[in-house]
Amino acid sequence: MMMEKTVATFFLSMVILTLLDGTTNASEINDITCVDAQRLLLPCIPYLQGLGLKPSSSCCSAAKTVFERATSTQNRRALCQCFKQVAPVIGVNPDRSKQLPKLCNIRLSFPLDPKINCNS
Repeated sequence: MMMEKTVATFFLSMVILTLLDGTTNASEINDITCVDAQRLLLPCIPYLQGLGLKPSSSCCSAAKTVFERATSTQNRRALCQCFKQVAPVIGVNPDRSKQLPKLCNIRLSFPLDPKINCNS
């Protein structure tokens, strides 16, 4: 029941962001859209909300795909803004988001922090 509410909330937030955010279209063919990234990262929701000790293998696989497909600076900034907007809606634990890259063996040059300046 809890997971169903979480998924429903997440999909609702995706619809709202799609309607409100003009940056959901990828600027380059290989770049990933906000909505596509959110769909891919659905397996990460339980971990990001504080459930379980580590992210699932499907979560890590999805996170790697998102980071690999965000190839342009413009796309990475758009995804950053997207995730900053959706994180509070789905109840993301900031400490969990910061730990995700390390636990999934993803090397990033920036922290996954909700306070990050997406334009830097």
